Amino acid sequence: MAEPVPFELRAIDADAVGQILGCAARTVLETHACKPDFPARVSMRPATWIAGEVLAYRDKLVRAGRPARRRRPGSTASAT
Repeated sequence: MAEPVPFELRAIDADAVGQILGCAARTVLETHACKPDFPARVSMRPATWIAGEVLAYRDKLVRAGRPARRRRPGSTASAT
């Protein structure tokens, strides 16, 4: 049986990135993804990124004093 792929190596979509950063998928695409220090996309349609790179980006924001926003459990807000 094949070994499961660790989360840090998986390609994740804008919804999953939003979960990590505490924002909506739309915010990921319109605000974060266009920043030069945001990880490069693995694919354009659908937009995907490597989870470990997104986690490192989030950690860098926290170290810079800009913690990622936390969504309330069950929140379905479309933009933050």
